[in-house]
Amino acid sequence: MSQSDFEEYSQKSIHFFSRHVPPLLVKALSLIQSNPTVVDVGCGDGHLVWSLSENSHIAVNSRVIGVDMSPIRVRRFSELTGYPGIVAEGHHIPGLADESVDLTISTMVLEHVPDELEYLAELARITRRGGWLYLSTVIRKSGAWYFRKAPDGRRVLDSTHLREYPSVDSVVKLLEASGFTVNDQCLTRLIFPIAHPVVRLLHAWRPIKEVQRIFLNPAYAWIEKLALPIPRYRSIELLATRRDI
Repeated sequence: MSQSDFEEYSQKSIHFFSRHVPPLLVKALSLIQSNPTVVDVGCGDGHLVWSLSENSHIAVNSRVIGVDMSPIRVRRFSELTGYPGIVAEGHHIPGLADESVDLTISTMVLEHVPDELEYLAELARITRRGGWLYLSTVIRKSGAWYFRKAPDGRRVLDSTHLREYPSVDSVVKLLEASGFTVNDQCLTRLIFPIAHPVVRLLHAWRPIKEVQRIFLNPAYAWIEKLALPIPRYRSIELLATRRDI
């Protein structure tokens, strides 16, 4: 996807917010030192950092930074969370020094990047030795099906996915080869909230100004619980430490 195509995608695509915070990420935040630097690579509109703040999981003295290749997303991130953002691609973040991050977050990004090893090498570069990486991605088990298609005709969870991993072990091996040691993991079934297509259709029919604000309404959290399981698709969350490379 070209930069111009990605900007168009960022302008039109909706990032759905949730007040739910992954327990494994909460665990990671409890393990890092005081006055930490936390970086969300592929931060999007800031939905995850917003959820962490809403649930009081980010300490007042934390340095939090969002990174995204879309200036639109970075602007939304900063407006929503109040934290600064960096416009950069995940495999090259010149605004962050070597070993400057205590906790690096990467949620549902690995399946999008052109070169997964180059991306993970950059995450290893910015994460301090002994620091933490929280990473999630998609697992496509045998027999998985979803209604979307990639440009090459493959059935995928998202049309922008370049790959979907066949097993947890395949992701663990990538992290281990990139300088991380996996300490904990959580595999959960992916679900399809029924409210999502309704909001997308309404937004496509008549664009909703600041549509992301809908998800900040506490009432939406109850509506979003109406969901269907996606056949044979899982989300894997991994908590890893950065070792000496």
